[in-house]
Amino acid sequence: MKIARIPAGLFIGIAVTLFFALALFFRAYFPYDKVFVGDWIKFTGVDAYYYMRVVDNLVQNFPHMSVFDPYLLYPGGQQIIYPNFFARLLAGIIWLVGMGTPTQNTIDVIGAFYPAVLGALTVIPVYFAGKELFNRWVGILAAGLIAVLSGEFLGRSILGSTDHHVAEVLFTTIIMMFLIVALKVGREREWSFSHIKNRDLKTSAKPIIYSLLAGIALGIYLLTWAGGLLFVFIITLYIVIQSIFDHLRRKSTDYLWLTGIILFFTAGIMFLPTTPPLEQSLYPMSIIIAFLIPIVLGIISHLMSSRQLKPAYYPLVLVGLGLVGLGALYLVSPSLVRSALERFTVFVPTGTQLTTLEMQPFLFPGGNFSWQVAWGNFTTSFILSIIALAILTCYLFSRRSKAERNLLVIWSLVILVATLGQRRFAYYFAVNVALLTGYLSVVIYHLIK
Repeated sequence: MKIARIPAGLFIGIAVTLFFALALFFRAYFPYDKVFVGDWIKFTGVDAYYYMRVVDNLVQNFPHMSVFDPYLLYPGGQQIIYPNFFARLLAGIIWLVGMGTPTQNTIDVIGAFYPAVLGALTVIPVYFAGKELFNRWVGILAAGLIAVLSGEFLGRSILGSTDHHVAEVLFTTIIMMFLIVALKVGREREWSFSHIKNRDLKTSAKPIIYSLLAGIALGIYLLTWAGGLLFVFIITLYIVIQSIFDHLRRKSTDYLWLTGIILFFTAGIMFLPTTPPLEQSLYPMSIIIAFLIPIVLGIISHLMSSRQLKPAYYPLVLVGLGLVGLGALYLVSPSLVRSALERFTVFVPTGTQLTTLEMQPFLFPGGNFSWQVAWGNFTTSFILSIIALAILTCYLFSRRSKAERNLLVIWSLVILVATLGQRRFAYYFAVNVALLTGYLSVVIYHLIK
């Protein structure tokens, strides 16, 4: 008697669906009695009540959002200047479910489940990111791990925790998933400017589409969180580093700068028209610089290659141009440069910032070294992920390194530094821990097989 084997695709689909269900169960079942108490729906934090007030108002006046909140910074109130995609998406879902006239109970119930569903949905892009970076088994392990990891990510995606942090994790994972695929396809097809010039859609279609999708996801992320320049920085840093590696190895950098241009242009046209007044200088300038950097990198690489200049000069030229550009920008607007540099203090909070629990160092809570926070967030997967990151960092300098895996390294290193500075960024690092631990687990399996 022959037993029919389940096709791999079907097995993976079932596994990812089960992981999604498991993630939703953990986030909704255990805190359910604390959130739904009699006729009350109790949200789990002050910020959740703020967002639900915004959503209440937005649903009643959909799609128009109030531009002033009398309770924010009471008693004076404050203007609402940020686009707030997180609240708009929630209000849109509620408005559709309620067919234009949702009841208060409908608003509150959907609002309470919203973060749990977003947290569970993160399982899906984590799987695809792992699959494209390594293989489907890494994707499966990473998806399973992100579904059950405790700590900051779970705490910010449980029932009733209606705050934008869980949306940050979901949207940034989607950004990186599409960017990984765009880089992988572009590298494998040796995508270059000549393909664009000759209208070679067969070669260009997929990398363009995935770059556009990554840009759309980045635009949504920027519309969700005022600190969204963090991932603009990560992607820009990666493009610079990968361009240097490729040029030193005499490889074409076209796929990199083409991907970067499309990504940042798409995100820019989505976000810049809605730039908050308080950020009118920093945000446009940051997005414009991020858009221009891939162009400059590509032009310099082409010029040096065509003139057969030593590849070793490339990073030196970039450093020189970077210093000149920074100096020129400082002469034009010293306050803008200072404002940009101040953003890096997110990695090293000081003074009264340290009195806020979520801003304390990951390994030095209260000023003393401790593994307690790291263990509470990731248990053994923290150590395993650091080992995996060390292995992949070594490959970074190898000719066998792949552009998309190098992205994982740069992304993980920056988020690790941010997490060590402020424990709250562990909710971002959970995705990296899942991917890195999944990778190391498969490597170990093949070694002992």
